[in-house]
Amino acid sequence: MVRAALTGTRIRERRMVLGMRQADLARAAGISASYLNLIEHNRRRVGPDLLPKLATVLDVETGALSEGAEAALVEGLRAAAAIAGQVEAISGVPELDRIEEFIGRFPGWATRLAALARRHRELELIVERLSDRMTHDPFLSDALHEVLSAVTALRSTAAILAETEDIDPEWRARFHANMHSDALRMSAGAETLVAYLDGSGGRDGAATAPL
Repeated sequence: MVRAALTGTRIRERRMVLGMRQADLARAAGISASYLNLIEHNRRRVGPDLLPKLATVLDVETGALSEGAEAALVEGLRAAAAIAGQVEAISGVPELDRIEEFIGRFPGWATRLAALARRHRELELIVERLSDRMTHDPFLSDALHEVLSAVTALRSTAAILAETEDIDPEWRARFHANMHSDALRMSAGAETLVAYLDGSGGRDGAATAPL
C-alpha cells in the first residue's frame, strides 16, 4: 500500500525544489490544482496510476515518492503505540491506521515521539542487562549484599541509640564503635561496587554506574 501521507509531503517538497507552481504540476499530471493541493497536504491518497505521472513530471523515481526515510519513522511510531498499549485503559488505543497522516501533518512531533519510544526501549535493555548481571554475577550480588547488610546494621544501631534514653555508658560506647565499624564497612563496600560497575560498564555498551 502506498504511504499516502508521506508521499504527499514528498511531492510538495520535490515540487518546491524544482520551483514549480502547484497549478503547473497539476496540469501536467492531468488533475485539478485543488485535488493536488489535497494530496500535498496529505488529505487524499495518491492512486497507483497517478503516482507515476507525478514522478515523471517531477523528474524523480516513483519509489522516491512512495518510499523514503520516513519508513523508519513509521516503525518508530508503531513502537511508541505498542508502549502506549500497555496503558490503553488510561490513555486510549492509538489510531494505527492514521500514523501516516500524523507524520504528514506533524512531522516534528512524530520525530520526537519516535525518539522517546527508542529511548524507552534502550533503557529497558539496560535494566534487563543489569538484572541479568545481578542474577548471574556472584561478585555483584555479594557486593550489593555487603552494602545492604551494613546499611541495615547502621539503621538498627542508630534506632537503639535514638529510642533508648537510659543506655549504660559502656554499652553506648559499644554501639558508637559498632556504628563506626559498620559505616567504614558500608563505605568500603560502596566504593568497591561503584569501581566494579565503572570498570565493567563498557562491556555491554551502557553506562551502568549511575543506575
